[in-house]
Amino acid sequence: MFGKEYADAFFKKLPNKDIVATATAFTAISIANAYRKFLRAEPDEVILCGGGAKNNTLVKMLKENIKAKVLFTNDLGISSDAKEAVSFAILAYATINRKPNNVPSATGASEPVILGKITK
Repeated sequence: MFGKEYADAFFKKLPNKDIVATATAFTAISIANAYRKFLRAEPDEVILCGGGAKNNTLVKMLKENIKAKVLFTNDLGISSDAKEAVSFAILAYATINRKPNNVPSATGASEPVILGKITK
């Protein structure tokens, strides 16, 4: 939906000075709308990490568009720069402990499965 054709049209419609501001607002509103559309109820808390969490304007706009308390992984003792390492550690933990860790309704899988494989 938001591929190359969309981006090309987007950049042609706006003056250069408005592109970043509009894209940032669009991102914040899209996130807020996705919570409303795809979750049973709006979350009480949202935890941000990665590059977007360092964008003060995006964070401010997101806070203006959701009711949830906004936290950062850093607030919970996990560096936002380590999100991929932590994610893979969680996946490894589930695999080692033989816990299914997919979400069939999100992936289209027919059943819960253990992701990953331990090899020697």
